[in-house]
Amino acid sequence: MAEVKKVSVNTDEEALIKKRLLTQTTTARPGADPPVKKLTKKYVAYVNALAEDDANGDGADAERAREAWLKEIALYEFNMGRYRAVASANAREMEQYASASAAVDGEVRGTKDEIAELKTDLDGARLDRQHKEEYEALRRLCTQFPSRSGTTARLASLEAEIAELETESEATASKLDLRKKQFALLLHLVNELQGELAEEAAEEAAVAQQQAAHELEEGEMEEGEMEEGEMEEDGEVEEGAIDPMEE
Repeated sequence: MAEVKKVSVNTDEEALIKKRLLTQTTTARPGADPPVKKLTKKYVAYVNALAEDDANGDGADAERAREAWLKEIALYEFNMGRYRAVASANAREMEQYASASAAVDGEVRGTKDEIAELKTDLDGARLDRQHKEEYEALRRLCTQFPSRSGTTARLASLEAEIAELETESEATASKLDLRKKQFALLLHLVNELQGELAEEAAEEAAVAQQQAAHELEEGEMEEGEMEEGEMEEDGEVEEGAIDPMEE
């Protein structure tokens, strides 16, 4: 049997409900006495009728009061049976309500668990969607660049070109070193040639100076000889001029 849930009721309300159930004031018509009070009145009337019959010697009033009291008891018992049926029905309804409430609570718990699971799935789906969006952005970014195979081939080609350029650079460096050595040798030869030319020029200048000095001496000697010859001729002329005068 499912457990019946108790309704929270304060003390004053509980006392009022208990009093109404005991006195049946809730089912009485306006202005009418409650069943228990009514039954009590019928009993008191029957007792009073018995007392009067004992005094008068006639039992008619007492019999009528007795029948009225028995009818009231039967009516009260009928009402009690009806109330028991109502209480049993209410108990069954409470049991059904408790069962339904437990089922609803189970469904609520199941729904909460399902909602929590769906939230987890939703968070996972959002995370997956975020990852997919990031992957899509990266894919679009990657499509802007060459493929891996093309990049690898291009890299291999560049490495080959670099190796070829390095070989050419080494050959060029060797040639340049050779040209530097040849140029240094050429400069050395030029310097030696210039030195030799300078020495030859100096020697030629010295020879030229010597020749010039020799020629100058010869010229001076020739001039001296010419002057002596002229002086001799002048002397002869003077001697020839004196002779006629002497004659």
